Amino acid sequence: MARKLLPSPFGSASAIALGCALIGAVGCQGNRSELPPVHLIQNMDFQQRFDAQEVNDFFKDVDCANAHNPHQCEGRAARLPVAGTVAVGQLHDDDELYRGRGADGRLIDRLPAAIKLSTELMARGEERYNIYCQPCHDYTGGGQGIATLRGGGFSVAPKNLNDPQIRAMPLGHFFDVITNGKGTMQPYAAQISAQDRWAITVWVRTLQVARTPEEAK
Repeated sequence: MARKLLPSPFGSASAIALGCALIGAVGCQGNRSELPPVHLIQNMDFQQRFDAQEVNDFFKDVDCANAHNPHQCEGRAARLPVAGTVAVGQLHDDDELYRGRGADGRLIDRLPAAIKLSTELMARGEERYNIYCQPCHDYTGGGQGIATLRGGGFSVAPKNLNDPQIRAMPLGHFFDVITNGKGTMQPYAAQISAQDRWAITVWVRTLQVARTPEEAK
C-alpha cells in the first residue's frame, strides 16, 4: 500500500514569500524617494576625480599673500595646457588658408590651394556676407548698411568696398581684415570659419567687379 505524502510547509512558505516580494517590487514602481538610487553596477559613476572648475588644494598657482582676491589663491583642479600644446585639428599650419599669406609673408592675391572657386563657394560667400557684413557695408559693399543709419550712425563710417583704393587690395587683405579686424571693425575669426572667410572674400571681389566701370576692368 503506497504512502500518501503530505505537502511540505516549507514549500508553501517559500511560495508565499516570493509572491510578497514580487508584489512589493511592483508596488514600489513610481514611488518618490529622497534617497539616491541604488547602483548595483557602478559603471564608474563614482570616482576619485575633480570636476573642471573644482578647487584642488594640491595646487597653489598664486601666492595667497599677494592675491588681490582671496579666491585667486585657491588651487585649481583644471591645469593649464603645457606651453605649445595644440589641440587635435587646430594646428593651422597652412599660412595661405589660415592667415592669407604666402611663403614670403605677404598677403596673397588668389585663393589658397585648399579653396576651390565654385558657384557653391560664391553662394556661401553671399549668404555669410549678408549675415555678418551687410549690416555695416550694405548689400552692395557701399558702406551704408542699416547699422549706419540707426542711433546717430558711426563716428567712423564703414569702408566703401567699391572704392578704387580698396578694390586694388589683394584678396588676402579682405581675409586678413575679417580675421583680425581693422580700425573700429572688430575681428570675426571666432564667429566665422576660415573657409567661410574666404567665401566672403570671394563675394566681396564679386561685388567689386560688378561695380567696376568697363574701362577700369
